[in-house]
Amino acid sequence: METEIIINQLVIFGILMMVGAVASRFRLFTEDTKAFLARFIIDITLPFLIFTTFIHIEKEESLIKNALIIFVFTFVNLLVLFSAGTLSSYLQKLKKPQATVHTLHTMFGNIVFLGFPLLDALFPGGKGVFFAAIYQLASNSVTFTYGIYRLSNGQKKTGYKSLLNINTIALLLGMTVMLSGLKIPTQLGDAFSMIGKCTSPLSMVYIGALLAGMKMQSMFKTISVYIISFNKLFLIPAFLGIFYYFLFKWLNIELSREAFFVLIMQVGMPCQTIVVVMSQRYGGDYKLAAANLFVTTILSIVSLPLLFYFLEQIYFYLTH
Repeated sequence: METEIIINQLVIFGILMMVGAVASRFRLFTEDTKAFLARFIIDITLPFLIFTTFIHIEKEESLIKNALIIFVFTFVNLLVLFSAGTLSSYLQKLKKPQATVHTLHTMFGNIVFLGFPLLDALFPGGKGVFFAAIYQLASNSVTFTYGIYRLSNGQKKTGYKSLLNINTIALLLGMTVMLSGLKIPTQLGDAFSMIGKCTSPLSMVYIGALLAGMKMQSMFKTISVYIISFNKLFLIPAFLGIFYYFLFKWLNIELSREAFFVLIMQVGMPCQTIVVVMSQRYGGDYKLAAANLFVTTILSIVSLPLLFYFLEQIYFYLTH
């Protein structure tokens, strides 16, 4: 049933991406417009989505426990992804600029523009977005510190100020409301929810517009793009799914279905959009970063349904 949902959702996402691509081709989207849309999503609609997700979820001890597990094991994910990216760069003998992009794009996936909408569709009760927000918080703590440090060749030594952003504030406020049991007026909550629900369609339109502005022919000529696609979309998520199966069995850790799927599916998301932006800003190989983003996003149409089906089998054995 859920496999059909993910396929249908990806078809819908594809249509929305086509809208963005067509708008870009007809120059309805300029570079400034795309930059504005990205900021509008990240700074306005996404915070409302995160906040309203928290305030509409009933406080449960198991929910908090699962959130803490997600937060801790996000760093385990990033360590495994970092090791895989570093090893892959070494074996390919990539030069430093390419190796940096390859490693960072192996580590960081598109957990906002694609992860949030997809997990919201798969787990409509709000738990998908709830756990995705926890994952994002942990991931961002590395993206805006180590990620910026690597791309700037060590010149920018800290990005901790970036961690205190509107999304983190929305998460903390939402968590405070949820834990305190404070009731938000219905009209206010409904209005905030309407804004938050714009995140999914706007994200897909943005990705479509972004991809349409890239030169496709050159993107398919780089071997490292296919290697990172295989590693990020297939190999590493499958490895972590099996690894966590044995680890959680051994440690007797009980993880909800939504939390388990979020923990692994966020690993299998296509390459992160922000790495392209940061590569251009700090003088990295942004052309390779753009190629990684384009190819992995296209291939994720196939990989994500396969990953979901694989995780269904893993979770079945984990709970039986």
